[in-house]
Amino acid sequence: MGDGILSGLESFGLGDLEGMSIFEEKKAPEAKAAAPEISEKDFLLDKSMSCPHCDAEFKARVVKGGKAKLVGTDMDLRPRYQELDIAKYDVIMCPFCGYTALSRYFPTLLSNQGKRISEKITPAFKPKFEDLPETYSYDDALERYKMALINAIVKVTKASEKAYICLKAAWICRGKAEEIGEAHADYEKTKAMEAEYIKNAYEGFVSAVSTESFPMCGMDEMTVNYLIGVLAFKTGHMDVASKMIATILQSNGASPRIKDKARDLKDEVLKAIKK
Repeated sequence: MGDGILSGLESFGLGDLEGMSIFEEKKAPEAKAAAPEISEKDFLLDKSMSCPHCDAEFKARVVKGGKAKLVGTDMDLRPRYQELDIAKYDVIMCPFCGYTALSRYFPTLLSNQGKRISEKITPAFKPKFEDLPETYSYDDALERYKMALINAIVKVTKASEKAYICLKAAWICRGKAEEIGEAHADYEKTKAMEAEYIKNAYEGFVSAVSTESFPMCGMDEMTVNYLIGVLAFKTGHMDVASKMIATILQSNGASPRIKDKARDLKDEVLKAIKK
């Protein structure tokens, strides 16, 4: 150490050790290896699909089950995940014939619906991409939702399916608006498109509840009532929103989760009415 604490050891023949430190010097902690960077593509896989319309085999880009972490939901039930927007990957499109639908509806195609696809979609269909992009941009996703909507219109499907496509397309527009920010030249146009999809989703679900049975798009009656209430609120139909809220809060069959959401919606409706 150079302070003489061990001086005199040379008498024992250990003079070379007189300068040793009493305590071991602390070693600097080893730098931890950086965690591998996780990207959107790590949550995706290519799933083998068979088109129910033309029987072609193809790959569809889908989200791996249970991998993404849910961090919350918007008022209109749009799920928010930490790592990616899973709504971008919920449309399946056959690259051969153009038949396109939400993943929950893609496998089911009635013969008369297939005939309409053959007449109106397939003859004019031109795939935009030869290969699937590694990940979908919001513009990529919106194009696919438009394909799903035109297919649903052509095959004369249920109002609920068309409404659900419009709702999820609105989520895509919202995601794009959040990504580009308010200063972007396309922000107002994107928000206007979101509002238009919301309007059509509202009209579609209102029509569906009077003609279809539950569950609807995988949702029970109280969930659909809540969703109609939210869409009514977003489109300025405060009377309908209030009616849906009352129906839910007075129902013995509504879950505590939906009742809590209905109470939150009620607060928003009251604020809007006061303004």
